[in-house]
This record gives sequence, C-alpha cells and structure tokens, in this order.
Amino acid sequence: MNLDKSEAVVLENLASQGGTGNVMEFLNYSSSDFEKAFEFANNLQNKDLVKLLYSNFNKNLVVVELTLLGYQAWKYDK
Repeated sequence: MNLDKSEAVVLENLASQGGTGNVMEFLNYSSSDFEKAFEFANNLQNKDLVKLLYSNFNKNLVVVELTLLGYQAWKYDK
C-alpha cells in the first residue's frame, strides 16, 4: 500500500509511541483544523490502518490506535 506523506507521518508516530496517539499533535494542527483531522483519521480508519478511539473538540483530541494492518503498511512503506 502506498501511503501519502501525512499518512506516513501519523503511522510513524503511532508506531514509535506504542500504537496510540493524537492525530492533531502528529500533524501540528490547531483547533481550527479539527474537522480536517477528524476526517483524516476517519479515512485512515476506513482503510483499516487505525481505529478511531476518541475525539473531543474542546480538548483538541483525535485519538487513534494503530492496527496490525496499519503497522504492516507503515513497515512496508519505510
């Protein structure tokens, strides 16, 4: 699977941080980009690369968990 730059950045950060993390932080998004980050995370989930665990606009969080398929895609793309 070919990952675009943003997907590779998120998967790389998830792999290095134990598999769970905040998409907003990984992509350096501000709260004004929340909808964009949520849509991005949802697209990754639709590709079975991550599982969307939690989102909260007020806390600027879009938390995802790396799936086994996501880990394999990241490893293959390296």
